Amino acid sequence: MLVPVETAIDGLVRTLLEAVLPDVGTRFARGQLYAVVDILRNLRDRVEPKAALADAEAESALTALDQAEAACRGAGAVGEAARIADAVRAVPAAPPIDRATALRGAVSLALEVVDGLPPDAAAPARAAIAAHLTAQAFRDLAVLKPSLLTEISKG
Repeated sequence: MLVPVETAIDGLVRTLLEAVLPDVGTRFARGQLYAVVDILRNLRDRVEPKAALADAEAESALTALDQAEAACRGAGAVGEAARIADAVRAVPAAPPIDRATALRGAVSLALEVVDGLPPDAAAPARAAIAAHLTAQAFRDLAVLKPSLLTEISKG
């Protein structure tokens, strides 16, 4: 029987906190134990890439790229819009991790393309991409667990 990685790490954390920690005698050792627990808790959701996280990133990127392409077309930058559209068409449909990775590349390309536009024409495209990148930063942070630095420093 295969145990999911999340379940195994949860069990390790629970054992360390409930069975090991009460018998640890020194502040230094307690600090080291909390550091290990902190790493395990944050590693839990990063060991195996989560398809749901990649799907959310991909949907957000596609929306931003569509808006950037439309902004380019609206500004008369048809060639630039076509470069963004071509990059999106080249993105694989699956697996989710590969799709999200390819869309990151397309977002980078869109930023390069938009950089060559006049400021007024570039503003809507930059805003769309900035909204995606902001949302992605929050998605990346959302999987992190609260830090145990206070417990680590107390030992």
